[in-house]
Amino acid sequence: MSNARSQRTRSALAAGAAIAASLVLSGCGLLPSFTTGNSAPGAPPESSGSDARGDAAAQQQFFDNVMLMAPMVASFDPSSSWASVEPTAWDDADPTMRETVVGMGLDACERADDAAGASELEDPGITWVAARFLCEEHREVADEFLSNDASISPTHTMADLFELALVHEDATVNELLDANTVCIGALALAWEVHAGFTPDATCWLIRVQSVEETGGDAEYLSLFTNAGDAETATVDARFGELAKASGATPNDLSKLLEGME
Repeated sequence: MSNARSQRTRSALAAGAAIAASLVLSGCGLLPSFTTGNSAPGAPPESSGSDARGDAAAQQQFFDNVMLMAPMVASFDPSSSWASVEPTAWDDADPTMRETVVGMGLDACERADDAAGASELEDPGITWVAARFLCEEHREVADEFLSNDASISPTHTMADLFELALVHEDATVNELLDANTVCIGALALAWEVHAGFTPDATCWLIRVQSVEETGGDAEYLSLFTNAGDAETATVDARFGELAKASGATPNDLSKLLEGME
């Protein structure tokens, strides 16, 4: 993939700012500005029931979304329970792994049950995903704890960003995991990520910004699909735009490749 070859950006997005480890855990920190205050229309519908802990489809949705968010969360907090998760789609995971990850969500729901009225909530990130799919009666408090008094952007809280980062209807979990792998490799080859970031977190933010602008995951996937020379130049430029908006800067190799065009 030649993502490093062209960094011509239209400067349509604001420059990225650092995400600290505490951002994901407590909601404190800064992110780039986003263009609207609406969640992506392709986001999965909310559960019709308040508690879906025993529902197999809800458990699979929880599992798949944890797979996408775990590397980002764990990259900032290696001690988090998310750090033990090896990203794998539900269909490829063995029963033990499924049980373990779903169990993390059920435990988070139970902690939320016990934390009613508390001033702190353990592991707000995984609790938010659990509340999104397994125990929606805790959704409001999970939103609050994940984005507790955070000035993240003019229009978005961390809960908003987590909503944007859910699996959308125009992509599969396997496709997104594969795209993330290519994205991380592209950044490692030709980019310097922002201080306090990791490539995993930068790719997560690149995807979130793409979803915000396009309403789904199709564009993110297209950034890592082989195409003809003309299309590749356009894709490279878009990747560069999103990478720069996420706080990354081209390294010397990237500048060299750009100069060879």
